Amino acid sequence: MELTKHFPVEGCRVRVRPVKPGDLESFVKWDNDDEIVRWSGKKFDGLRDARDWYFNGNGSRVSMAIETLSGELIGEVELLNISWRLHTGELRIVIGEKNLWDLGLGQEAVTLFVDGIFRALPLKKIFLRVNKDNKRAIRCYTKCGFKRRGVVKLSPRYGVPPLLLMDIAAEDVARCGS
Repeated sequence: MELTKHFPVEGCRVRVRPVKPGDLESFVKWDNDDEIVRWSGKKFDGLRDARDWYFNGNGSRVSMAIETLSGELIGEVELLNISWRLHTGELRIVIGEKNLWDLGLGQEAVTLFVDGIFRALPLKKIFLRVNKDNKRAIRCYTKCGFKRRGVVKLSPRYGVPPLLLMDIAAEDVARCGS
């Protein structure tokens, strides 16, 4: 996947750029924070797993770092489970610096990332699954143009709350300068 033409990309307050080896310690720290894991799930079992995840990809995901324009790493945004046959992928975002939650930085990062992905890859739709209780994230995704499509309820024995399904189609993304 050739993404260098479309990333990094800057907005008013954040930059979405390829992941660097120096980002991994922060990603692992955030992945061990109980409050963050509550909303985004656990991904790694240490630094080695993180390194494998970001630098030994299999073509079915795109991972980017989110930083402020001054260069402070604040999160990550990813497209997972890319289906080249269906032209879809699944969005995941984490703002790991909790003191920056509720400031609209995630919304800006999602908007930049989604636009860049639709420009770079032949995808038709990006979907996501979000904890139905995560009002902050649902508000963000709605402001970015994602539409509610349904709810997934797993068996109570798994201890997973209902997940809201949302998606956005390429033709529904408002692009600046297009």
